[in-house]
Amino acid sequence: MLTYVYECARCGTFEQRQPISDPALGRCPTCGGEVRRLIAGGTGFLVKDRGSRGSHCDRATPCCGRETRCDRPPCGK
Repeated sequence: MLTYVYECARCGTFEQRQPISDPALGRCPTCGGEVRRLIAGGTGFLVKDRGSRGSHCDRATPCCGRETRCDRPPCGK
């Protein structure tokens, strides 16, 4: 089961758990008004390993494309 986010003009946004195989809701379960399914961000997490102290990228322009230094180990380029 996935959790979808819908928007109703009268009731605002709400979440609905439903199987991925089910069609999108057409009506609000509270007021019966028309709804539209929103695209919501997925859940996730980021694990960041800083490595040993001083192992950050020390290039003038880091290889990762950032404008400032990053905490990534040097890429060797």
